[in-house]
This record gives sequence, structure tokens and C-alpha cells, in this order.
Amino acid sequence: MLNLLHRHVLKEVLVSTALAMGLFVFVLLLGNAMRDIAELVAAGKLDFMVFLKLMGLLIPYVAAYALPLGVLTGTLMALGRLSSQQEITAMKSSGISLYQIASPVFVISFIGMIVGVVVNLHYAPQSRLAYKHLMVSAISENPIGFIEERRFIREFPGYVIYMGDRAGPVMQDFWIWELDDEKRVKLFLRAKEGEINFDKTNSALVLTLRDGTAEERDDSGSGGLADEPMRSLFFGELPIELPMGKIFGEKSRRQARIKEMTFAQLMERRDEELVNEAAAAADGTRDGTTEGISKGRMKVQMHMQKSFAMAFSVFSLAIFGVPLAIQVGRKESYANLAIALIIAMSYYFLIIAVSWLEGARGLRPDLLIWLPNIIFQAVGFYLIQRANRH
Repeated sequence: MLNLLHRHVLKEVLVSTALAMGLFVFVLLLGNAMRDIAELVAAGKLDFMVFLKLMGLLIPYVAAYALPLGVLTGTLMALGRLSSQQEITAMKSSGISLYQIASPVFVISFIGMIVGVVVNLHYAPQSRLAYKHLMVSAISENPIGFIEERRFIREFPGYVIYMGDRAGPVMQDFWIWELDDEKRVKLFLRAKEGEINFDKTNSALVLTLRDGTAEERDDSGSGGLADEPMRSLFFGELPIELPMGKIFGEKSRRQARIKEMTFAQLMERRDEELVNEAAAAADGTRDGTTEGISKGRMKVQMHMQKSFAMAFSVFSLAIFGVPLAIQVGRKESYANLAIALIIAMSYYFLIIAVSWLEGARGLRPDLLIWLPNIIFQAVGFYLIQRANRH
């Protein structure tokens, strides 16, 4: 009898979870596409096949957020429907405990947790890096087309470009900011008009600016414009050559950001930070390690622990959702979806609140990041135990 009931509950939860995950993946994909590539697609700057590849590479990235939401919503929908139809009551009247009834949910959430770890620490960072490389490749193949009117262009590493209007290759009201390694402006150019061409021989983007001004920032660290007359000048015509191979080569060879690292790479970076801490301690400098752990190591450990905690949230939110679904007993999908969003937003708010403590290394926020999971699991098991007695 139990096997039959388990299969029944398992089927209900699996179907609801699959539908909910599909919805959340679609919504999150749409949100990321609207933010990053919708304008480029609408303007015809991206090939349709490239667009599909970019969307595919976004799936592992958004799955890290869709998986906990999907399992929670699926649990609420399936058990809520069973509860509203008095099936849960009938099962409990037959002497079956709530833990036995909810065991398929625990199995699904446990498997989801394992999948979440693999996705968060392997496939998501790899897809994130591949996504950026594909964007860079698309830009390098058609660099002129990516400079759109009335939009700040940040796809060219080390530069921010703005153009008011364009008639063919001729630009009007052209602005360009050249940035240093710390993303600070070191040179600002503004021209009344200019012309943009692509030199295929040298693989370089050639900007010919006319009737403009050039201002160089000082390097004193203040960030202000230089007061010296020699650092501000007017020009009638100024050609600027941007070697595409150099620009995109630097982009592709740059050190990966922490969010783009797999678990193995994160461990390597963590070991490097430990070596740096030991060297600093031996030299007596201990720069940046006054709170027992360096800023760099805390950043790595914070990301690692957050990735694990987010994967573990699949299990935590499912446990929290089991008694809630039975007590509320709503079969309407929109009601369960609203409840799931409220619960998930509460969980993510706690995660974000702990993330704000990253600068307070003495409080060990890399361990406190597990606090939301502990709270939700403790409350969930308490509610399950109380519901099991009634």
C-alpha cells in the first residue's frame, strides 16, 4: 500500500515540480535576455543562431535559482491539491505518518540538492564564462554594428562609448571614455562628429573624430580632471585605432572572476590566498589579514559557501513547504505560486542580508550564510512534527 501511495505522491510532486521549473526557467531566461541581448537582437546586431546559443548558455546559470523555486512550488501545488481533496487526511487516518507521506518530497529535494551543487559549482560558472566569450566573439565579428545610437556601449573592454546619432559610418555627438584597470576614467574624448570604419587588414576599429576636445584625468588618485592646460586640448581631426585582436585577446586571457570559477578553480584560488596570508604573516605585514582571514580568501570562501547553501536550499525550502501545503490546503496554482514566491523571497532576503556582512570578516559571514537554511529547516521540521500529531 505504501509503495502505491508513494508512487501517487511522487508522480504528483514530479509533474508539479517540472511545470514550475519550466515556468521559472522561462521567466528568468526572459529577464536576463531583456537585460543583456534583447536590444541587440531587436536591432539585428546578433545572428539568430548566436541568440539561441546565448540563451542555451544562460540555462545552467538561471537553473541555480529556478531549482529551489521549482521544488518548493511543486511541493506546495502537489500536497496542497492532495490536502484540499482530503487525500492527506485519509492517508493519516490509515495510520500513515506525515513523514511517510512526504518521503517522496524528501527524495526529490535531496536529488535536487545534489544537482544544485553540481550546477552551481561546475556548469553555471562554465556557462557564464562561455556566454561572455560568445558575446565577445559576436562583437569582434561585427564591431561597427554594436555601436548603437543613444546607448552606452560597454562591450569593448577598457572603453565606454556613446553616440547621439549616426548616418551610415558618420557619427554625431560622439563620446568615449578610456578606463584604467580599476575602471576609472583616464581619458575623455568628445567630438561633434566622426567616422567609424573597420580595417580588416590590421583587424582594427578606426575612429576618426572631428571638432572635439580631449581631457586627461590626473593620476593622483583623486579622480578629478587635470587642471594643467597641457592635459586638455581641442582638435580638428583625431584618428583613434582600436586593435580588435589586442582588445579581445586581453578579454579572453584575463583572469577569471570568482563567479566564473568552478569548484576546483576556487580551491586553487583559496590555496593561493592561504599562501599569501602565510607569507604576509612571516613578513610581519599581515596586510588585509587583521581580522584573521584575508579579504581575498573571504571572498572566495563566501562564494563557495553561498553556492553550497543555495543548493542546500532545495531541501530546506521543500521541508518548509510540506507542512505549509497541508495546512493551507489550496489547490489553486496561482495561490501556491504566490506562497512559494513569498517564502523564496524571504529566504533570499536572509541570504542577501548575510552577504552584506562580507566586509566584517571577524563575524565569519562565510559560515553565517548557512543560517537561513538552519532557520527554514528548524521551522519546517517543527511544523511537520506538529502537523503529524493532529
